[in-house]
Amino acid sequence: MTIVNSEITSDRMQANGTRKISEQHTDHLGNKYTSQYSGVDVNYDADARLAADAITVDESTAENEINEGIATFNAGGDPLHIDEGGWFSKVIPDYQTWEELATGTTVPFMQAEDQLELVNIQYTSRISTNDKKLIWGMTNQEVSAFNADVQIAIDTQASLDLYLPWFDDGVLKDG
Repeated sequence: MTIVNSEITSDRMQANGTRKISEQHTDHLGNKYTSQYSGVDVNYDADARLAADAITVDESTAENEINEGIATFNAGGDPLHIDEGGWFSKVIPDYQTWEELATGTTVPFMQAEDQLELVNIQYTSRISTNDKKLIWGMTNQEVSAFNADVQIAIDTQASLDLYLPWFDDGVLKDG
């Protein structure tokens, strides 16, 4: 769990007899997440809500990290590795393990109906076969087949890109 501190920062009684409560959660990096809710009964268990909200904030930070990784793949980058000057090492995610990040960022592309989506995760070639087996639950044969599918997608996209200069918005150019 990345949330290291949660506290109720304000608990005020409103004129209508309900409470307005503010809470703050702090993660292991020092980032603060605040929320506020009002209109709750005087007997409302704010501590239970605080604990539940801490879990929700923790889950959302990991989900946001995965979404950022997917966006990086879509932009042509590699969210799972750092270039160390000629060799690549695994990134250290802020809110989950590398394996969780790798699974969360790659599986949506693997499950896409359009096989060309695999082009976006071409940098999975930097992931070892053993890591692929671990994060995707595959056998050696399945990993090899997946690697072949990625290469086919890359080659297909390269062929399609050769034709793009001849088209303008899907229409064949004159001349």
